[in-house]
Amino acid sequence: MLMIANKEGYYKEEGLHVELLSIRGEIAIRIALAGEIDFFTNAGSALAAVARNVPLKILAVVQDKPGWDLIALPSIKSIAQLRGQTVAIMSPEGSLAVVTREILRKNGLDPSKDANLVVMGGDDVRFPALKGKAIQATLFNAAASIRAQRDGFTKLASASEYVSAIQGGIAVTDERIKQQPAKIARFMRASLKGLSFFVNKRDASIKYMVDILKIKDRELVASIYDEEAKITVRNGISDDKILQPLIDDMKRTTKSQREMKVSDVFDFSFARKAGEELKASGWKP
Repeated sequence: MLMIANKEGYYKEEGLHVELLSIRGEIAIRIALAGEIDFFTNAGSALAAVARNVPLKILAVVQDKPGWDLIALPSIKSIAQLRGQTVAIMSPEGSLAVVTREILRKNGLDPSKDANLVVMGGDDVRFPALKGKAIQATLFNAAASIRAQRDGFTKLASASEYVSAIQGGIAVTDERIKQQPAKIARFMRASLKGLSFFVNKRDASIKYMVDILKIKDRELVASIYDEEAKITVRNGISDDKILQPLIDDMKRTTKSQREMKVSDVFDFSFARKAGEELKASGWKP
């Protein structure tokens, strides 16, 4: 949504010059705390950091269900067949690992005994590994999943049918909230315009995605859009009933002793106010 908001000029309308950078979550958090960036979008990493008492807040959520599919070798037709097989994850504690373990668990497999979970890189690393049979299964995002299925690999499950998980959002340091609330309000207003554009203007969004993803196959991009749009949070605000279990799961994952409520991690006041302002003004993408 941020890229679309930038391309549509919504940030400029708010008097903001926005530069978008591609940075891993844990690095984004460090440089945000150092004051070198204003916002970051790695909401899952932000949740893990808050569990470890890092002073951050998540201001908006783009997706509260994972857009991943569990993809396996063509010879594997069920999750039960993953017993004794190698399944790739990105990090021991990351969202991908948490979701992988939950899918295995809910299908009668003990992830610590019945499958060999190996830490590997992103989709660009795990896809070749799957093709080379170095691994037998892994979770892929929509783009890699669709490509894999086209190549004959098996879709065993949609992660969204098993768990909730934060994917994408807007996060910021507590210090930034104190120092620059007006700037955050303008950024949020423009960002929600980008989100509204994405969910309401399919053809135009697909056109942007072709450019952003650098994929020439429009049919593939359209399939990716449809999968992503289905799980997009329309107003950037998730329900407490979804968020509190995610917080509790992260506490267990990080072994945090901190008491954490939704308000300790999320501050939707900026998104709520921006949404009200856009509605009152009659703004449409």
